[in-house]
Order: sequence, then structure tokens, then C-alpha cells
Amino acid sequence: MKIWFSRKEKNKGRNTKEAILDYLKRHENSSLGEIVMNLSLSYTEGLNNLLELKNEGKVTNNISPFKYRVTG
Repeated sequence: MKIWFSRKEKNKGRNTKEAILDYLKRHENSSLGEIVMNLSLSYTEGLNNLLELKNEGKVTNNISPFKYRVTG
């Protein structure tokens, strides 16, 4: 299931970090590739937002396989 949102929607309170967190709540243990593909993000945008979320303690990741999930 792909989740599409336009740049306008992002600016109307639906930001990329929120979209990633929502996606991970529904699809625990997702790879960066799965996240960017299903949210129609560029690789760089997805990676930067995931790293910010990780630094904020909102997501964690496994090394092998490299997957992200919501903390807690």
C-alpha cells in the first residue's frame, strides 16, 4: 500500500517525519528502501529524516537485517 502526499500536504501539518512514524507503526521493521518507496520520498530525504528520528530516540534500527521500527 503506497501512501501519497503532495508537497502542499506536507506543508499543511503532514510532515515527512510524521508520515514515516505512521508508516512504521503499521509496518514494523521496514527497510529504508521500503519506506522511501511507499512514501514516495527521495532516498536522501528519507535517510535524513530517519537519522533525525533516530537521534530524537523515536525510532531504532537493527544492523542485520537493517530495518527501522518505532521505539517503545
